[in-house]
Amino acid sequence: MNPWTTGTMSQHRGGRRIVRREHAPLGRCLPYQRAAGEGPDATGGAEATRRLGWSVVLGNRGLGDMILALALARALSDGTDHDGELHYRGPRPRLMQRCRLPMSTSHNTPPHIVQNGHNDGLTFHAIPEKPQAWLDVLDHEHVEAHTALPMRYYLATEQTLGVRLPARHAPLPGFTSAERERPFHVVFVSATSWPTRKDYGAEGFALVARVLADRLAAPWSFTLITSTDAAPTQHPELDTLTGPDAVDCLDVFASAEVVIGNDTGLTHLAALTERPDGTGPQVIGLYGRHAHAKWNTGSDRHHAIATPFSQMLAAADRCPVRDRLDDALWSTSADLTGIPAEMIAEFAAKVTGWW
Repeated sequence: MNPWTTGTMSQHRGGRRIVRREHAPLGRCLPYQRAAGEGPDATGGAEATRRLGWSVVLGNRGLGDMILALALARALSDGTDHDGELHYRGPRPRLMQRCRLPMSTSHNTPPHIVQNGHNDGLTFHAIPEKPQAWLDVLDHEHVEAHTALPMRYYLATEQTLGVRLPARHAPLPGFTSAERERPFHVVFVSATSWPTRKDYGAEGFALVARVLADRLAAPWSFTLITSTDAAPTQHPELDTLTGPDAVDCLDVFASAEVVIGNDTGLTHLAALTERPDGTGPQVIGLYGRHAHAKWNTGSDRHHAIATPFSQMLAAADRCPVRDRLDDALWSTSADLTGIPAEMIAEFAAKVTGWW
């Protein structure tokens, strides 16, 4: 299936995206064949950055932007052979203490900043609207499409530093939890920065729970994470958590077999959650007005269900913020609530192997 086909609601498995050339999204070709072992031209950037030190401004917007921008810090750490501890300062030190990228932390007002210990140095800014998609030519028929935002940051930094970096895809560090998986535990993420345009809704998620429970007799447990006090009426057994801190959500995610959520920071965090054995929950993001291929961790277990508008943005590599696109112009093509609960339940069953 072409991952960027538009016109209907579509499902997309996580992981690397290797497609025929005619199915590739719009993007710029890497000036080297990375999958074949080639690297960028030497620029001297790595030596200069190593000598002067560096800091990354992860921004002062939402949790999702900050998490995905950690790929830039990972790239600089990889490219400058930095084996000491990094330092984070910003409003989420408790969360960053659970990050696999080793760092000390201190609380401060926004923005979020990660630096390599030097007081001075080069400053890199993570601006999510800026990085473009990269296409790596594999042969005469196929390309690998690096469309997830973390890999966009990573490859742009690779070329700036002028050295080959080790990650093949999905360069984001994980976030640890001591919790273990509970079979048939499903977590829904209804929290979002824009409830009127980017929320599947508590009632919608409750309907997904009803479809799952009706489809298979199992010891189900359902948890809804929301930022409002609106509790669903269709499924009173659904346990509702209102406004939990992101770091506390890590343990909830780790206990889940699957997390299904809006395209939001907590859903991205779920895709990076790691249990003690190195596994994590399967995660399905629901994409309405942003490109499903971009706003994604790139993890093998981070999947997507996308509206036609989301698919159109992914194929054209467009951004509604940068390009000032009003999704309302395309009628209901960006409406998350148009995704059938049955489709979400069936896709969850596929990625978990329930049936």
